[in-house]
Amino acid sequence: MASPMPPSMLYLNSSDAALKRHFRGRHLRDINPPAAIIDAAVVRRNCASMLQTVKHLGVGFRAHVKTHKTTQITRLQVGDDAERVNLIVSTVTEAEQLLPYLLECKARGKAVNVLYGVPPPPSAFLRLGALARRLGSESVSLLLDHPDVLECLSQIPSREWPRPIFAFVKVDTGYHRAGATPESTRMRDLVEKLVANKEQYSLQGFYSHMGHSYGFSSSDEALEGLAAELEGAAKAAEVATGAGTTTDKLIITVGATPTATGAQNIMAGATTPQAKKAREAIERVKEHFKVELHAGVYPVLDLQQLATRARPPARAEQPSTHLSTEALGLRILVQVASVYNDRGKPEALIAAGTLALGREPCKSYPGWAIVTPWQSETSKPAPGPTYSEDDRRGWIVGRISQEHGILTWEGAEQDKRTLEIGDKLMLWPNHACVAGSGFGRYLVVDSEKEGDDANIVQDVWVRWRGW
Repeated sequence: MASPMPPSMLYLNSSDAALKRHFRGRHLRDINPPAAIIDAAVVRRNCASMLQTVKHLGVGFRAHVKTHKTTQITRLQVGDDAERVNLIVSTVTEAEQLLPYLLECKARGKAVNVLYGVPPPPSAFLRLGALARRLGSESVSLLLDHPDVLECLSQIPSREWPRPIFAFVKVDTGYHRAGATPESTRMRDLVEKLVANKEQYSLQGFYSHMGHSYGFSSSDEALEGLAAELEGAAKAAEVATGAGTTTDKLIITVGATPTATGAQNIMAGATTPQAKKAREAIERVKEHFKVELHAGVYPVLDLQQLATRARPPARAEQPSTHLSTEALGLRILVQVASVYNDRGKPEALIAAGTLALGREPCKSYPGWAIVTPWQSETSKPAPGPTYSEDDRRGWIVGRISQEHGILTWEGAEQDKRTLEIGDKLMLWPNHACVAGSGFGRYLVVDSEKEGDDANIVQDVWVRWRGW
């Protein structure tokens, strides 16, 4: 069996040192767009809020890294004081790029576990096995949803993947992307085979991802979804107890950003029936299993997450069903290439399209991104209204093609923010996971800096690329 090609040869990243020398200390107005801009202050707050929430609830947390694909944000997701470093990846490259950080964590005495977050194709086994050899078999877990995959895994020699192979079972609690439903024959057959072959496999727990929570529109829906997901995953875990596995070692890991961050309503003191139901479900499942939440896009958030209204504002003292744009940590810097004030309604051309913004819609408005209040020149007049659900006046990306977007003015023309060729603008994207994928790096600013220093590039974070 051929050894996998070294990751450094598969997917080349930009030189970290060279990028820092080039970009650090530059003002955003001097950056050539399009560029992906991360606000480190926002990311710090969002990550801290999640860690505070799981601590308040007395549950574990597993951070998904697929949105940002950086070591720097992974560190913020985990926190300095964490005794366990539990992560999820969607590509083998993400796990390979995390290897230096994970080895550092193990050297500091931390327990490490990286879960490959989708049922893996057999072509990924050798690369994942190589990671298990470096980190220890207990530090790499697979997500399985079909008993036949065990036959494929059995063909991997133990010298390539030390035994036992650690595994979670993927539970389908309604999203229907992957997984076995709790009471299905597939679930029973897979669990029974795992439990019966303990020398080869170590069943760690049951994993559910509530991806359909992106369609939610309130904190009540998010909390209802969290409770339902917990109950569904626990029902699946009962199959393992019937097959002879003790429950004290099994993990129930559930979530998606709307449901996991929706739990912040509980921490904020929400007393709605849905908040009570979610809290009771957590406590009930904790009596028999270890409970863990997971989420991915929450460090930077995006317009899709605002549309779910699943969590309180970052700085609110009282519970609320709304997010705020202050919690959005990713913006895309673009430049106006032309203006069309003579059309039926004002429009402008920007040199950034699908490959810079993504092409996923947002249910709360008819566009692909929203122009933020930011402007590159402080001498310009105030920017005017910014489009929102409460005030539908402002510039949005109304149409989009591969490399260009069309800004359209929404609202009365007399309220319009005047745009000129050459203006640099910031956009909030609909879906941060997809928008970030067009860039090999993030330029990092810090809004907690005073005055115009908030527009100075403080760092460059290289974004991992490839699969």
